[in-house]
Amino acid sequence: MLRRIKGLLEASDINGYKIIETKTDSNELFYVKKDLDMERTKTVQHFKVTVYKNIEQDGIKYTGSSEFNIHPTMEDGEIRKAINDATFSAGFVKNEYYELPEANKENVCSTKSQFSSMELEKWMPKLTEALYANDTEEKGGINSAEIFLEKIYTRVVTSKGIDVSYEKYNGMIEFITTWREEHEEEIELYKMLTFSDYDPEYIKNSVKERIELAKERTRAKQMPPSGKYKIILTGSDVAEVFSYYVNAANAATVYDKISNYKIGDSVQGDKVSGDLLNLTLDPTLSNSAYSVPIDDDGLALHKTAVIENGKLMTYHGSFRYNHYLRNKPTGIIKNVVVAAGSKSAEEMRKGTYIELAAFSDFQMDPITGDFGGEIRLGWYCDGNTKVPITGGSLSGNIKKVHSNMHFSKELQKDDYFYGPKSIEMYDLTIAGK
Repeated sequence: MLRRIKGLLEASDINGYKIIETKTDSNELFYVKKDLDMERTKTVQHFKVTVYKNIEQDGIKYTGSSEFNIHPTMEDGEIRKAINDATFSAGFVKNEYYELPEANKENVCSTKSQFSSMELEKWMPKLTEALYANDTEEKGGINSAEIFLEKIYTRVVTSKGIDVSYEKYNGMIEFITTWREEHEEEIELYKMLTFSDYDPEYIKNSVKERIELAKERTRAKQMPPSGKYKIILTGSDVAEVFSYYVNAANAATVYDKISNYKIGDSVQGDKVSGDLLNLTLDPTLSNSAYSVPIDDDGLALHKTAVIENGKLMTYHGSFRYNHYLRNKPTGIIKNVVVAAGSKSAEEMRKGTYIELAAFSDFQMDPITGDFGGEIRLGWYCDGNTKVPITGGSLSGNIKKVHSNMHFSKELQKDDYFYGPKSIEMYDLTIAGK
């Protein structure tokens, strides 16, 4: 099929093309409490094609592009029509001219995973066992869960001679933990885990932690007092804070003048009294579903230090936008690694503070730096007594606090992120009682 598509593209009036073939084998299990409700297996093959058309107008060169999908059942006539339609559309897209990446001699290796040692369906009972290993409480536990495991083959072929392929595994578990005390309303907390390797302890510990948080949530009766506080942000939402810097250093964001970052800038300001940020993008991060050897342009990916000791070292992102900025292309890398900070979690928990561990929806605005969310679970400490809290909301702006924030010595691995488990920030606003 790919050979047919390639032949039809080469016979077309275009200046370049890219074909991304993916073949996905998947197994899925759906549970209600501990009872299997449904199971499903499927195999899906896709071809995503991009055509490129160079345009010149008033002496200025442009590169237009258009993307479309081809299904394995399509006949040559249907594919030819899809190519012609996309070529016509590409003629109206006036992107600044750029060259397409050339083939290189770097070896591309598939991501190593224990899942490759046997068929997918044989791993499903093992993942189920790990998921429910710590679901042993009477008053709460896993209310529902979905387990997905995929084997994905990807091949990228371009008109510039790139022809690379790799194989990887994606796992995902979504579950809702509940807890209910007598005469109390039931509490629910949602969690999604992603992974690429078999690590039962990671799954067991994540479930145990979520059940404990649901249990603690039932004890939280009061809202925090309104005001400005030292805030300790703990858990998975920490990664969202660092996403601001990842976005601001992206070559596309800089090119579009959404970010004013310049290489060599001190991204936390010139006078930093807290911990300096060290942020790396790592395409080989262990047990991440986002670890891949190449990006969608077929560009080989390597570990890239983006920010060192608070200074921007390089832009990152797609070949096209790095080409515009005359920056060495990094490719699109989705894993984020942040170095540990100078304080332990216990050192952070001194004096008056509010520690926040769960929100209804914590968000970071990648442009303005505003962040916050409605509080589901936290703890308020007046310097002596620590009590669980719920309700109210947190709000702040990263640009106003990042010159004096501290990262924990303790690290966490969560999804695509490996870095501090907690961040300490000052003078953030709590809207409470």
